[in-house]
Amino acid sequence: MKAIFRREFKAYFRSPIGFIFLAAFFFYASLMFVFINLNSQTTLMKYFFSNISLIFIFVIPILTMRTFAEEKKSKTDQLLLTAPVKISGIVLGKFFAAVCVLLIAVVATMFYILVLNSYGEPVFSEIFIGYLGLFLMGTFFISIGLFLSSLTQSQVIAAVSTLAIIFFLWFSSSLNFQFSNMMDGAFHWLGVTLDWLIEFLAINNRFTDFTLGVLNFVPVFYFVSLTALFLLLTVRVIEKRRWK
Repeated sequence: MKAIFRREFKAYFRSPIGFIFLAAFFFYASLMFVFINLNSQTTLMKYFFSNISLIFIFVIPILTMRTFAEEKKSKTDQLLLTAPVKISGIVLGKFFAAVCVLLIAVVATMFYILVLNSYGEPVFSEIFIGYLGLFLMGTFFISIGLFLSSLTQSQVIAAVSTLAIIFFLWFSSSLNFQFSNMMDGAFHWLGVTLDWLIEFLAINNRFTDFTLGVLNFVPVFYFVSLTALFLLLTVRVIEKRRWK
């Protein structure tokens, strides 16, 4: 796994992808910090976290699109699959490489805390909980991107499908679409179940606690468990490919 991690992490900065991701994230985060915190002269960062989380929807698909799709297209995945490395090691190596790039981006914005501290009294516990939520959400998005990249050899399809799923999960709670109102009679239970499922999966609902500086078990479990689920699904997809 270490060899895969080193190879993938270096690959991000041998191509423009890593630099594009970091530049886009830091530029957008800086704009939000200036407009939300500096202009308003507030040390509260809940609106900052709510806004910069949106950039993940667009930049993480770029970060993950090449992970498996590129190797499948160039046929180098055959060398990887025949190597004496566990499939889980391959997946986790690629996952942690992308997570490290994400971590660099998130940690770089912690410079803003020093700026806030220079003219106010920020509540550091709330700020770090916000950063924890941002990081957990980013790792969840990465796991989705890895899974979808493992299903195709087209980087474009991997990126667009990842964007579509993340976009749906983020805004599903805002659609105000009720299946229970459409399904009456014998299928009413199905409509209620679908409404509950959409409400449960809505990322925005889970991320809100972090932006408020509240550390609850449910949102943490939500992000960690779903990240593990998509990583497991990715392992299963790659295992099927190895035995073909």
